[in-house]
Amino acid sequence: MEKNIINNKILVIRYGTIGDTVFASAFYRELRKALPNATIDILVDKIAGEVMQDCPYINNTFFIDGKFSHLFHYINLFAKYDTVYFLKNDNFFTKTAFLARVKNRIGFDVKRNFHLTVKVPYDEQTHEIDCYLNLLKATNIDVNNDKTEVWINKNGEQKILSFLSGVQAKKVLIQAYSRFSQKNWIDENWAKVIEYLSNEKHMQVFFAGSSNDCYDNIYHLIKSDLELLPINTCGKFCIQESMALVKNMDMVIGIDSGLMHIAAALNIPSILLNGPTSLTKWKPRSENCIAMSKNFECSPCILQKKHKKQCHDTNPKCMESISVQEVIENIKKIENKR
Repeated sequence: MEKNIINNKILVIRYGTIGDTVFASAFYRELRKALPNATIDILVDKIAGEVMQDCPYINNTFFIDGKFSHLFHYINLFAKYDTVYFLKNDNFFTKTAFLARVKNRIGFDVKRNFHLTVKVPYDEQTHEIDCYLNLLKATNIDVNNDKTEVWINKNGEQKILSFLSGVQAKKVLIQAYSRFSQKNWIDENWAKVIEYLSNEKHMQVFFAGSSNDCYDNIYHLIKSDLELLPINTCGKFCIQESMALVKNMDMVIGIDSGLMHIAAALNIPSILLNGPTSLTKWKPRSENCIAMSKNFECSPCILQKKHKKQCHDTNPKCMESISVQEVIENIKKIENKR
């Protein structure tokens, strides 16, 4: 594919989780930098669309509304573009781009992708951000910056600033739960860390998560009176507002989640408690992120090929082996840098 064609029309497909969308931010920035006059549109789902809401590198956003029942809609949409980048492996959309006769169809060389004009190797040992950027390199687009970023709208920022206006202490956000239970740390350990943050560091703790997440068990395991009671934000804020919340924290501590990647993109000091996830593939890209992880014969297991998504242990060894004292020592390291 030729480089720096004025007014060429590009569609990028990347839907899915918050973390994956944040990872793709480097791709969008480097693409726009290389082709400042191009039309760059995206096809996303609701989650990715909210993360991308204020992205300055995108012209238009289209939302996925079913697939096979809207085949002709997608064919007509794709036919408007001369280039489609597939950051998401999807045989329906790669076939649709072929039927729409899109000239340049760029994606990963995996079984789920069909009829690509440029096939890029997909390596499980290469960070996902770099995999995305390899799609650009394969099409003669220079990559000069691999850092991630997020874009927060003014309404979200103002709502969070109002919400935090009465908090005088330093603020720490905790994400303790994931929809994949084997990513979770031990509730009793979280209780001890919260006691330390509140009574020793005099910090205001905030609980983060979806409306389905419940921190009651952790709260009931706290054995001493807290100087500052935790504030529960679970399910209270949309994605844009949650990004603004992270931006206004002094520290973020959590398990592998989109929240940790938002913190990395905003360069907020953070501590990642990681067990079953591959750090080689999914580690937040930030010098301010301390990733805690222990290696076992079965590590990493989650979301890897030929592995089940359910650990055989009630409490996965990889998470259980991370001690409270190690987390506290890393909290001290962050505080000593200030």
